[in-house]
Amino acid sequence: MIMAQRQRKQVQSAVYGSLAYDLDTLARERTLEEAGQVERQRRKEPELVRRQRPQTMVQPKAKVSPLVLGSVAVLAGMVVLLLLCYVRLTEISTSVSEIKGEMGRLNEENVALLTTYEKTFDMAGVKETAEAAGMSKPSAGQIEYIEMGGPDTAVVYAAGSESILDKLFGSLEQGASVVMEYFR
Repeated sequence: MIMAQRQRKQVQSAVYGSLAYDLDTLARERTLEEAGQVERQRRKEPELVRRQRPQTMVQPKAKVSPLVLGSVAVLAGMVVLLLLCYVRLTEISTSVSEIKGEMGRLNEENVALLTTYEKTFDMAGVKETAEAAGMSKPSAGQIEYIEMGGPDTAVVYAAGSESILDKLFGSLEQGASVVMEYFR
């Protein structure tokens, strides 16, 4: 413990710099004391300085610009229009989903009706009915093919007279069909 106290004393007595006497110490202390007395005198005699408070100006009431009012009205109109569009979109979505449901139901009904229709044509029953009526499949010797040398044509007479536009569209349609026949 005695050693610890000696070490503390050594740490406390550490000197940084020179151990020589400073001869100007007294002069500096005197100067500091005189400066302190002057400062104390200044503190005893506070100077009264009147400060003027800045006066606040009353601002006139702000007027609303017609441009701002018009912009707010247009914005409000656009918001209302947007809401109405959302309502219409919801109605259309509901309608589309109802139509899809109805299409599914109608497709199911179509399949059921086609099945019923196909059941009416029982091929075995048709064959029996045809044989009972004396019908039979033709043999190869009974089939004859007829070839005609000329092109197939048909004339359709329309009631009334044709206008110039009808004739023009008719000739364009005929030209298009000729081109289509050529490329077939």
